[in-house]
Amino acid sequence: MSFSFSPSHLLYLVTLPWIRNFKKRIEHVTTAVCLIVFLWFCAGINPASAQGVEMATPTRLALFLDCDFCDETFMRQEMPYLDHVRDREVADVHVLVTSESTGSGGEARTIDVIGLGIFEGLDFSTVFNAPADATEAEDRDGFLQTLEAALVPYLMQTPIRDRLRVDIAPSEVSTTGQTLITEDPWNHWTIEVYADGSADFESQQRSYDTRYGVYVSRVTEDWKLQFRPFFNYNYDRFEREEGTITSTARRDGFTSYAVRSISPHWSAGAYGDVLTSTFSNVDWRYRFMGAMEWNLYPYREANRRQLTVAYRLGASHITYRDTTIYNEIEELLPQHLLNAGYEVVQPWGGIEIGVNASQYLHDLSRNSLQFDAEFEVRITRGLSVEVGGFLEIIHDQINLPKGNADLEDVLLRRRQLETNYEAGISFGFRYRFGSLLNNVVNPRFGGIGNRDRF
Repeated sequence: MSFSFSPSHLLYLVTLPWIRNFKKRIEHVTTAVCLIVFLWFCAGINPASAQGVEMATPTRLALFLDCDFCDETFMRQEMPYLDHVRDREVADVHVLVTSESTGSGGEARTIDVIGLGIFEGLDFSTVFNAPADATEAEDRDGFLQTLEAALVPYLMQTPIRDRLRVDIAPSEVSTTGQTLITEDPWNHWTIEVYADGSADFESQQRSYDTRYGVYVSRVTEDWKLQFRPFFNYNYDRFEREEGTITSTARRDGFTSYAVRSISPHWSAGAYGDVLTSTFSNVDWRYRFMGAMEWNLYPYREANRRQLTVAYRLGASHITYRDTTIYNEIEELLPQHLLNAGYEVVQPWGGIEIGVNASQYLHDLSRNSLQFDAEFEVRITRGLSVEVGGFLEIIHDQINLPKGNADLEDVLLRRRQLETNYEAGISFGFRYRFGSLLNNVVNPRFGGIGNRDRF
């Protein structure tokens, strides 16, 4: 038997293993391509159908009301067509309510409706203006009406749309059919007079506290003015075997400021005040300061976020009730102050951070620096954490009277004590679990308080 190999046979034998491997690779690639096409086809069909099941329009709108000052019981009573839930993660809409004071003494409450789930991306914002002279019933009725109107775009996508009715109250019109333009006879000036007091009587002690004053203010888009005289008086009397102890304290004064809007980010102003205080050993203090403020964000966004830096420069003339620890009874003090603050209110919580610095220019070592911060963060469903604290480094107590304080003054806090720092911290958390619905209202025994002496 004889064998013969041609060059072609030799090439075939050499390349045969490579050809077999190549065929296997082609088969693997073909299988992978077919699998990818199949998965792509499934992804093009199944997720859509799954989304149609998971993201179906709700039969009832689930509302999470994020408002610290709202009457939630009243809201649940007046909106039984909603599911009021206690966690935003199971809600269809998150209603975030923030508040700012208006120039007339009322409140402008911004209602941000944030769509969740199937409504994600459908957000809406409106403002309810609560007049300063509104009663509690008028306040909550007006807020409810505004909130219901803000929820209409979401309710229109639920079966409840067939029950919706639009009721628009007629506007005030003249006999010619044109809307009347109301003029402000006060030209944006408002006056608020306040007074309150308390009295406590026991067989061996009694105390009185009173405070009263006036706010005179004018707020427009361009100007913000305020003038405020105030008066505070405290009296305590204790009957002891050693004798009678009495203590009084006063803090009276006058504050004022004028602020001018320069741009969406800049403001300028001036501050002036007069003060007399037994606690601070101040007979009379007269102070005037100029100021500038810058806001990173436009002021129109201040209800949700702001980062401000303000600088004030001026001087004070002070006469003291008693000679100070620096042997001064009267002095003129140039001073400047720097204030920076960051505030944000978002669906995940809120942050407030502040830094305040003060320094007397005649002696730069006389200064103070204060840090304060508050955090409220929603960690997960039902769990939120609140942390707060402050720290003040104090080196500017130039007003302290010479000599040791009496025990009565210390215990009754009638005299300021020397210190080089002050600090405080707070911490808390909230965790809720169980039923997330909160529709039921049960006011029984709601008016009975707990007065236990021990």
